[in-house]
Amino acid sequence: MKINYTLTLVTLIILSAVNLLRAQVGGEDIFHSLNISPSSRVTAMGGNFMSMYDEDASLGLQNPSVINPLMNNHLNLSYINYLADLKAGYVGYVHEVKKIQTTFNGGIQFIDYGDFVSSDIYGNSTGTFNGAEYAITLGAARTYAEKFHYGMNLTYVTSRLESYSANGLAVSFAGSYHDSAEGLTATVAFKNVGTQFKSYLSDNNEALPFDIQAGISKRVTHTPFLFSLVLHDLSRWDIRYNDPNAVTTTTILLDTTQQQKDKKYIADKIFLHTIIGAEIYFGEAFRISLAYNHQRRQELAYENRKALSGFSFGAGLKINRYSFSYARAIYNAVDGVNQFSIAVNLDELFGKKM
Repeated sequence: MKINYTLTLVTLIILSAVNLLRAQVGGEDIFHSLNISPSSRVTAMGGNFMSMYDEDASLGLQNPSVINPLMNNHLNLSYINYLADLKAGYVGYVHEVKKIQTTFNGGIQFIDYGDFVSSDIYGNSTGTFNGAEYAITLGAARTYAEKFHYGMNLTYVTSRLESYSANGLAVSFAGSYHDSAEGLTATVAFKNVGTQFKSYLSDNNEALPFDIQAGISKRVTHTPFLFSLVLHDLSRWDIRYNDPNAVTTTTILLDTTQQQKDKKYIADKIFLHTIIGAEIYFGEAFRISLAYNHQRRQELAYENRKALSGFSFGAGLKINRYSFSYARAIYNAVDGVNQFSIAVNLDELFGKKM
């Protein structure tokens, strides 16, 4: 009865939150650093890899329901050479408490915006200033009826830009189904339900980047292939940017641009919600990842030079107790991000159970 009561309570909270929240459009919410990839593996899989149940401790930041005992005493560190010389990173740790059959996740995420030159109204330099955001996350997950898992992340986020500052609290709920025998994982997550405590300007509270996401991954039996599909921004249907200057159309694979304002781009609107990825395993020590993010391609690619915009790739190598990974996400023909991650099993490092 205790477990049933807990599940019922969580369900009611989620449904209440969804009813209260409305779909957001670009520029109406803040703290988008909450959506920065926590690891190279996630970056290689298109920026979101939520339906994976293994020992990778970084996955619990995106989806609390996949926090599991396989991650016990695993430490993950990641660094991103982000756009425009921005720096970002993540440090995460997972620990299982067997007495209460719960696995806990803790992590710190940051983004450093660097230094800027400040000027007066006449353009005269008055010095420099900087900006940064930090997010501290505590999460927990449990198992129900062996194959069902549920979890929650609680994140405090704070931001400082010159003399302005803001902070808030975000809660993410998720549930997963995992069948190890079939190599199948399916999940649904309600992310960043919350509010600001302090806004940059008084009496100007802004919404957090709320999102409903769903994902499924499948390891093909007797093959080295795993395929992943993630659906994001499910709280709103039309996330397509209507460019008033676009007058031509290109229909190669999934690329389209607006030709007529009254034309309905059904296929494009569907694919804007999808991230398609795959992993290829070479034994237990090496893997290659490849993904395609259609929304990223449509929003960031140069119109006449799309090249491999929206694609991402990476590789992971395990050597003894350490796991190293690298990823490259291509945003457009001239820019993208590189990410490096290292993970370590502390039990193996210190030769004992912690």
